[in-house]
Amino acid sequence: MATISKAETDEVKARHQLSAIIGRTVKLRKAGNEYVGLCPYHSEKSPSFRVNDSKGLFHCFGCGASGDIFKYLMDIEGLSFREAFAALADAANLPTVDPKQRQQQARAETADRAAAILSAQAQWHDARTIRGTPAELYLRSRGIMGDMPPTIRFARVPAWKNPKTGADGPALPALIAACQNRAGKIVGVQRIFLTKEGTKASMANPKLSLGQVRGCALRLGPIAPHIILCEGPEDGLTLRQKHPRASVWVSLGTGAMPHIELPDVIRRVTIAGDNNAPGRLAAETASAAFIEQGREVQAIYPPRKFADWNDELMGVLA
Repeated sequence: MATISKAETDEVKARHQLSAIIGRTVKLRKAGNEYVGLCPYHSEKSPSFRVNDSKGLFHCFGCGASGDIFKYLMDIEGLSFREAFAALADAANLPTVDPKQRQQQARAETADRAAAILSAQAQWHDARTIRGTPAELYLRSRGIMGDMPPTIRFARVPAWKNPKTGADGPALPALIAACQNRAGKIVGVQRIFLTKEGTKASMANPKLSLGQVRGCALRLGPIAPHIILCEGPEDGLTLRQKHPRASVWVSLGTGAMPHIELPDVIRRVTIAGDNNAPGRLAAETASAAFIEQGREVQAIYPPRKFADWNDELMGVLA
C-alpha cells in the first residue's frame, strides 16, 4: 500500500477550512480571529473549544484536546488516517475553500492581530496606578494588600465593539494586566471589568484579553533563574504576597500555561496549579514542555479543600 506523503496531506488540508469541517457537527461562533464552541471531546456548559483556520488547528482549553483536521476526523468521526485523507481528497461531500480566499483571509487575520496589539498597547499606555480606584477595591476584597507591581494598572476601557458599525461600547472600569512576550515587550492586556464598587462587572465574561496573550506572561516579578508560574492574576498576586522574595509570573489562562515562551535565564519553574481537572492537566502539560526545554520543574497545589490559591487565602472551600 503506497505511503501518503506530507506534501499530499498538506495539499488536501489546504483545500478545506477547519472551521467548516468542524462546523458540520459543532455549533461555532466567530470570536476575533478564531471560532469558539462547546468541545466535542468532553461535556461542558461554557464553550472552551477554539478553532483557528489560519493555523489549521483546534484546541480545547477545558480538556486539552488539540490537533489538525486529520486528528478531528479520526477522533470525532471515527475515520482511519487513510479514510480521513480519502474524504478530504474527494471533496464532493465536504466544504472546500478557494486558495485565494484562504490567502485573503490569512492577510486579513494578520492585519487584525496587528491592530489588536496596537489597541492593547494604547489601553496600557493610557492606564494608571490602581490606587484609589475600583481595581484597588477589587483586589482588597480578594485579600490582596500592599503595593502593586508596575504590570498591574487601572483604566476605563470599552469591553466590546458594535459588530455592525465597529464603534466602541461604553467605557467600563477595569483592572488591566500587561502581557509581555519573551523579549519583555508588552503586546497584549487582560482586562478584569469591574463595577465602580470594585466587584466584577455583570457580563458573560468579565475577564477579557486584547492583543497577543498566547506565549506571553504577566510578570509580577523580574526575570530570575527561578520563577513561580500560575494561571490567573488573582492567584499570582496571592502567591506574590505569600512568597515576597519569589518572582511570580502568570500565564493568563489555563490552556496558555504550556505555551509560555520563557527567557533562557529561567532554569527552574515552580508551577502553582489549580485544584481542578483542567488546572492539573495544564500543570502536567506545562511541566512536560518545560522539562523538554531543559528546565527543572516542580508542581505544587493548594490543599485539596481549596480550588485555587486565592481561595486558600480567603478561606473559600471548594
